[in-house]
Amino acid sequence: MEPEYISRKKSAPKKSKLKALAGLSAVAAIAVLGSTLAANISLGSGSSLEFGQGVQVTSACDNVITLTPKAVFVNGTSPSFVLSTIAFSGVDASATTTCQGKTLSLNAYGDSSSTPIQLATAGSSALTTATIGINSGTPTSAAGTVIGNVSGANSNALGFELGFTTPAATSGAVYKLTLQSSN
Repeated sequence: MEPEYISRKKSAPKKSKLKALAGLSAVAAIAVLGSTLAANISLGSGSSLEFGQGVQVTSACDNVITLTPKAVFVNGTSPSFVLSTIAFSGVDASATTTCQGKTLSLNAYGDSSSTPIQLATAGSSALTTATIGINSGTPTSAAGTVIGNVSGANSNALGFELGFTTPAATSGAVYKLTLQSSN
């Protein structure tokens, strides 16, 4: 008996495997580059600040002010955490070309509204804008607020705390803080 020869077809060309590998590589590269490019921002002195690490403010009179909100627990018929104090640091109060002689206006906003939320009560009035004057390198505040823990007056590293005498904003309601300066 003679052996039988069976003819087999060759497998599909390697071109389709290369195309699939190239397509998969392109998708992976786009995913990696897209997430890397959106990972951090640069504010103030040019150093990198990753999202969620703090709040740095770019204001007209100074570009490196840092705000740190603080909450306290208020017990009573409706217990809640309220925004009680905001610590300011890095305020440049060294000259009239910076924040010296300026008025800072602070507002808080909810998640989606463009209307400022009530920060405190001043007498019988709702306080939605807290104002801080930087006069002679020392901060002063308006009704409904108090200034405390002042350090670095007349310097480029003024720090202080702005407290609300009758806080009204619950900590969960505050999503954004804005700070503007004016003459």
